This record gives sequence, C-alpha cells and structure tokens, in this order.
Amino acid sequence: MASGMLELVWLVVAWGGTPMAAVGGHALPIGDTSDGDATELLGPRRIAALAPTERAAWQRYIETSDGLRARDRASMDAELRASGQTTMRPGPYLRAFRMGPEMTETWFRGDNARRAADNMLTFQTPSGGWSKRVDTTTRPRAPGESYCSEGAKWTYIPTFDNDATTEQIRFLAAAQVGHPDSRYRDAAIRGIEYLFAAQFPNGCWPQGFPLQGGYHDAATFNDNVIVNVLHLLSDVADGKIAFVPAETRSRATSAVSRGVVCILDAQVMVGGVRTVWGQQHDPLTLLPTRARSYEPAGLSGRESALTTRFLMELPAPNERVVTAVVAAVAWFRAHQIHGWDYKTYELKQVPGAGPLWARLIEIETGRPIFSNRDGVKLYDWNLLTDRRQGYAWFGKEPAKVIDRYATWAAGKPHTAGSPNPGTPQLPENH
Repeated sequence: MASGMLELVWLVVAWGGTPMAAVGGHALPIGDTSDGDATELLGPRRIAALAPTERAAWQRYIETSDGLRARDRASMDAELRASGQTTMRPGPYLRAFRMGPEMTETWFRGDNARRAADNMLTFQTPSGGWSKRVDTTTRPRAPGESYCSEGAKWTYIPTFDNDATTEQIRFLAAAQVGHPDSRYRDAAIRGIEYLFAAQFPNGCWPQGFPLQGGYHDAATFNDNVIVNVLHLLSDVADGKIAFVPAETRSRATSAVSRGVVCILDAQVMVGGVRTVWGQQHDPLTLLPTRARSYEPAGLSGRESALTTRFLMELPAPNERVVTAVVAAVAWFRAHQIHGWDYKTYELKQVPGAGPLWARLIEIETGRPIFSNRDGVKLYDWNLLTDRRQGYAWFGKEPAKVIDRYATWAAGKPHTAGSPNPGTPQLPENH
C-alpha cells in the first residue's frame, strides 16, 4: 500500500452459510435490510401487509401524525395570511441548543432565564415539539417565521434530532421552578404529551414527528434520539419534574418500559450471536436500514455505546437487559481498533493509540464502512472526498462502557460467560 494510504482490513468472522441478520423476530439475508423503499418505510403498501392488530395500531399512529401535521400547517398558514406573507422566513440559526453548566438553580431564578423561557414558548409547535438548529431563546418567533432555521421548507418541524425538544422540555421545567409560571408548566407538559404521541406502536421513536418520510421515519438511534427521549421520560416517571401530574408520570413509566423492549427487540443478531444496534432501524422489521446517502445500513459503535450505557443505568435490569449488555460489551471488545488516532476528521497511524471504533461497521463482515454523498459503500477511509470532513467516522464512546462494565456486572445474575477481555488487533496493512 502506498505511503499515507490506509485500507482498514478487519478480522472477518465466518458465520457459516449465507449471513443472516435478525431482530424483532424477523430474519433477512444481510444487505436486504428493508423490504420497502426508504422513502416508504411507513407507506400504505407496507402497513397493509401487516397482521390485523398490528396494522390497526400503525394506522392509528399515522392518523395521529396526519392530524398533528395538519394542526401545525394550519397554524402557520393563518400566521402567513394575517401578516400578508406567502412564504415562511427562516428562523434564527443556532447550531444546537443544549442546557449548559452555567444554567444553575440560581441562574434559573434570574431575568435571563425568564426571557429565554418566554422566547422559547413562541417556538413550540402546535403539535408540542421544537425544531433543531434554531435559536429558541434570544428573541421571540415573529409571525410567519419558520419554527426552524434551515430555509423555507417544512422540514424537521418538529424533531428530536440534535437534542431538540427534549432539551427545551428540560429548560422549561427548570424555568418553572425558578419562575413559577403556568405557561412554562403547561408547555413542558404539552411537550411530554408530544413524546407520548410520537412513540411507535413497538416502543421506539422516529427522528421527527409528525412523520416526514424517508429515513426520518426510521427508529432512530442516531444522535441519541431514542435514548434522549427515554432519559427525559425516565425523569418524568421518577418524579424529577415535580409539577407533572400523577397520571402523566404513570404514562411515562409505561412509555419507558415499551421503549426498553423496543431497544432489546432491535438488537441485531448475526448467525445466532447478539451484537449491537445501527443508527436507524426499519420501523416495522427493526432491521438496520440506511439513512442519508453516505450512511449505509450497518452496526454503529457510537450509537450502540450510548444505547448500552442507557441499559446499564436502568435501576433493576431484567435478564433480557443483562444479556443485551453482555453481548454489546463483547461486540465492543471484538471491534476495537488499536494503533490509530482520529482527530479533526483525520485518521493517522500512531503506535500505542486507541482504542477507536468505527461509526459504521458492515453487518456481515465486521469491516468498517464509509461512503461519500454518492452512496457508494467504501472500505477504504482514504477514498472519502466530500464526506471526509464534517462527519465523525471514528469515535471512542464504547471505551467508557467497557470501563464501567466490570463494576456494573458485579453481583448481577445472567452474566456467566461474560465478554472475553481479549482485544483483536487491526491486521498489518500491505
């Protein structure tokens, strides 16, 4: 291999016969990750093919989506007519809104918190959520101004991507404590109700709701979507948001239980061996599916680490949860990369560096996979061009899971035959 070039040659596990992936009781040959086009994950043809009870549940879910979409659109149309506009103006841009360490209890008692909360109320959609990449705290939304900042198209309105909606709910809950105000309380509860409405019949969540089509309608582990929602609802169920009614807390408990079941059902099994999760999973079969053009279907080191950490934080994990964690840690250990460093989107060979994990790993071979915007699957990171920068192809997130595993596993039943601590090395390149 030429100097400076890298081809990530991975240890291939021979599963025997035709490789198969299985989740949620479904099994398909590897590569056949969806029985429908990605634009029709929840299209009429697929819904009609379901068993009657399952079909009825998904039809109700889609009707809820359609109703909330109509409500959001009607509200915006009324604003545009009243203000004499024909097209939404983009909202103020902010890369991501997240509650920072400076937002202490003292800070939330101040005027800045009240002003920010007042502004945030204006960016909540009638359906109950918020968009991403929009500054929801600096100023109020103007009539006819979009809920999002990315052009005049109706997209990501609202969404859970980039921590959207869950962070706004947390902010308003904290603001209500610092400045008791029924508007903040009611908006936070409406946001929680929106989380309930957006939950799939099988317990997972899409990237956004109302449904937007394409990969947005997949069960979304990418960017921590499902786990963020479950963390928020767990806090609701545990009474950490004190003003939430008891009935809502009870519903949150049920939603979390269903969400955990969906995570467990979505864990991919290959050749009878339980592994980890992908970034997006087909909402009906729960098999990993593709997302953006440069995100082929595969297993994900980063998203799986975040998902496993959530399972490890459950206060009373049952046998299924323990089994899932044990298997995931075994997979992390088997797929770590040593001798390479990845910083500022550049991968370099550094003796003693690591471990790293690939963002996407091919299901049937365990090899890291990559893609440019043309969607062609690559096995050589050096072939990346338009997606070499701006997308984290490697990460270290599973290391913290492995570090915590021994303490977590101590004293738990069902951990017999726990992961082998052996660390496969990346073979020498030639």
